[in-house]
Amino acid sequence: MTTTAPQTANARTAPDGRPVVGLDLGGTKIAAALLGADGTVLARYSRPTPARAGAAAVLDALAAAAAEVDPGRAAALLGIAAAGVVDPRTGMVTSATDSLRGWAGTALGAGLADRTGYAVACDNDVRATAGPELAALNAERQDHGSLLFAAIGTGVGGAIAADGRMLHGASGIAGHLGHLPSPEAAGLPCTCGSTGHLEVIASGPGIAAHYERLTGAPVGRLETVALRAAQGEPAAVSAITTGAAAAGQVLGGLANAFGPDRVVVGGGVPRIGPLYEDALRAAFVSELMEPLRGLVPRAPLLGHDAAVLGAAALTTTLPLHHPGAHR
Repeated sequence: MTTTAPQTANARTAPDGRPVVGLDLGGTKIAAALLGADGTVLARYSRPTPARAGAAAVLDALAAAAAEVDPGRAAALLGIAAAGVVDPRTGMVTSATDSLRGWAGTALGAGLADRTGYAVACDNDVRATAGPELAALNAERQDHGSLLFAAIGTGVGGAIAADGRMLHGASGIAGHLGHLPSPEAAGLPCTCGSTGHLEVIASGPGIAAHYERLTGAPVGRLETVALRAAQGEPAAVSAITTGAAAAGQVLGGLANAFGPDRVVVGGGVPRIGPLYEDALRAAFVSELMEPLRGLVPRAPLLGHDAAVLGAAALTTTLPLHHPGAHR
């Protein structure tokens, strides 16, 4: 556990002013932070995710991470941003890929509450990360902000907020933008079991796989494709711009559907450089109806702490799951 220089975000903590634990669960890493009454990160800790060991082992690792950042039990509440489809009302993981073995069907809220003794709020990791973005937008729009948030990395996730409220949908599935159809992905199998979804052409692995289809040459990492594109290799440029344009087209269509005040695009893939960003923006803008002209995708407001800050904020907006509660 280490202390850190202050980083803050809007309204993060319990009503009584006590600190809150925030957890971010990904397929490879668990990040934990203790957030003070003003939103300052007081302590942080990270550890590998035991992704192949099963749900119980993951819950145990989450509880251990929480104990590392709050050894004195100063907090009473814990918020967790978790991979998978999470229903914050029931606290259940209703669907998940095999990046976390046996994760679908996990009682995340109850299981973590029982292991830690905290009251727990839980949500999908992308929606939680989008929470601070929505809070900032609501501050400008008198609590009526509408937001379209995309996270493009190993997969393609998202969050949608309308008139100041984050949408969760049936079983917590709202915002899974990667599973919208994309013409560029026609016929390609998706991790969800269907075919032709945006994720398989616009995600990092999707772009790398498209490069392999174009060249017949194996490539392990998106960064390798980006390096070759920077050197002017046509297939690498095509793979990146195809994935970016596919994402931009889907986001532009969604913008027409519900009229967001702001569109935010984050994740690791946009950071590969202007080739991706420019292609996404051009495709996005070309889809927009006249009243939305001038709307352009933005980068996220917060950096690497966005997920734990957003996770802590869940305790102020979502149902709490208490230790020992009737299941």
